[in-house]
Amino acid sequence: MKPLNKIWINGKIVDLNRLNIPFFNQGLNYGACVYEGIRFYKTNDGSAIFRLHEHIKRFLYSASVLNMKLNLGEAGLIDGIRAVIKASKLKAGYIRPMAFYSKMGINIFNSNVTVAILIWSWNQEIVSKEVTMKVSKYKRLDPDSVDLKAKISGYYVNGLLGLIEARKDKYDEPLFLDGDGYLAEGAINNIFLVKDKNLYTPKPSNILGGITRDTIILISQDLGFRVLEKDILPKELNKADEVFLTGTGIEIKIVKKIKDFFSKKSHNSSVSRKIAKYYKSIVQGEVVKYKKWLTYV
Repeated sequence: MKPLNKIWINGKIVDLNRLNIPFFNQGLNYGACVYEGIRFYKTNDGSAIFRLHEHIKRFLYSASVLNMKLNLGEAGLIDGIRAVIKASKLKAGYIRPMAFYSKMGINIFNSNVTVAILIWSWNQEIVSKEVTMKVSKYKRLDPDSVDLKAKISGYYVNGLLGLIEARKDKYDEPLFLDGDGYLAEGAINNIFLVKDKNLYTPKPSNILGGITRDTIILISQDLGFRVLEKDILPKELNKADEVFLTGTGIEIKIVKKIKDFFSKKSHNSSVSRKIAKYYKSIVQGEVVKYKKWLTYV
């Protein structure tokens, strides 16, 4: 999953190894960088970007939160993404648009903004290796302290702290609680519980409401599952039949154990796998109803 040599930056396709990105920039030094993670897939009708418009809309919102003035709108960003995909010659992969202030210092006013689009290959397998988790000692960021609807790079130090803690304790991923002690999310993913073929997921108020999360809520209803957004206490994990994570990169990842709270030894993950199979058919352009989510290159 190494980034390719070609990168789109400020309107041009250039060689990544010829770029000179200064160390003295706001994004690197203060976390004032916004980004998106977007997948594109090989379909029978050509390469297609999944839910591109929703990602670009969030990207522009995130930029506005940091008072970034981008000299291109949705159409310009989409043109840039198409251009870098074509330059890469990839049929499927991962796209990362980024925007960051080009100057040093906390005062960003009158600073130029650099916009870049990176791309790399990505395995098209929907359900990856099952994972273990532990509840982190760190709390998820408070919505009164930051705008959780924005995807800002500095926020992810919180997730990294939880990941370091989990890995030191021999678990794959952290599970964060919010300030009131309810389930929030993982380091970079949202969480779902399955019980009696109903799906439960934390309310969006204290999490980054992921686009994959939204996709799963919508398509699960097609399959006859009821989805409820609610406050979930950690002890409710003990009653779950299945637990899975969602995110653009991981798509759907089944959880096999959460320390002290959940083990799937007696469960077969049938609901999770049914949803994952349907998700795969959607991103590959096989479900007419959801072709509206695909932007062909």
